[in-house]
Amino acid sequence: MRDVLFAALACAMLGLAAPAFAGDKEAIQALDDQFSAAATRGDADAVAAMYAADATVLPPDNSVATGAGIHALFAGMATQVASVKLTATDVKRLSNDYIREIGVSTLITKGEKPATVTGSYVVVWREVNGAWKLWTDIFH
Repeated sequence: MRDVLFAALACAMLGLAAPAFAGDKEAIQALDDQFSAAATRGDADAVAAMYAADATVLPPDNSVATGAGIHALFAGMATQVASVKLTATDVKRLSNDYIREIGVSTLITKGEKPATVTGSYVVVWREVNGAWKLWTDIFH
């Protein structure tokens, strides 16, 4: 036990990444499920609320969305997407306040001929006032 505490203290003092906390992947997957449900409902307000105030989103069209632009991005996507499913494949704690997630997205489009589109994403979650918020979101 003493060795574990010493290692954690040494990492903190040196600015090294914190060890993975038990349940990180499950906690992030639960947030992904919340995001998926809101996106499937077309609820851009709920999706945008999952982002930190200073978040940045980099969608596949090479644009950059921040602030109110994040809401506009997901409101526009809601008109084109019928279903969203996010699956965390790798979750790594970078520090006490940051977690990096890599995952797979599966979207089903709206329209006469719905298509299933599979992609990948990388996000950085940041703890803000005790809650995990999306801080950097890159998807394609």
